[in-house]
Amino acid sequence: MKIRRYLIAAICCFYGILNTSCGIFHPPKREDGYLISHYYSCGPVALTCALRLYAKKNGIIYAKGADSKSMSLEIQDNRKCINLVDLLVLFDKDASEITWPSEIKKVLKSRKIEIKELSSTDDLKEGIAIILVRKKGTLDTYHWVVHPWHPVMYYGDKTVTHQIFVLIPKK
Repeated sequence: MKIRRYLIAAICCFYGILNTSCGIFHPPKREDGYLISHYYSCGPVALTCALRLYAKKNGIIYAKGADSKSMSLEIQDNRKCINLVDLLVLFDKDASEITWPSEIKKVLKSRKIEIKELSSTDDLKEGIAIILVRKKGTLDTYHWVVHPWHPVMYYGDKTVTHQIFVLIPKK
């Protein structure tokens, strides 16, 4: 009887692993080593949107690409040879879409854009901001939005704000 229970438990575990988004059995697609799903995830898309708004407002033309794929390639190029995303992808292939706050800062810094970090959306005035929000009650539902392009309350009344990066206008 015990052997039968162990066998059933093992089959259930094996079935569960094979039918999840586990990156070991179902790795995310790559192109020349780059995670394809990151190209159009919310981090690079938010950066693209914010940079376009910022460039228009300040009369700037960027030499570097300002599309989400270029942003993603830049972010992935700047990751360390052993990075947390590659580790997380082993457990969940959707982790390939992660863009860390430090990566957002690096892209802005590479374009010589100064930022100011705010602690609350109440302090958010006119201007352009990249904001990391999360759905209340979840640990895996984070999203980058751009103020004023996207609604700050992305998840309605369940929106929790984590980080706000205001792009400082050129003088």
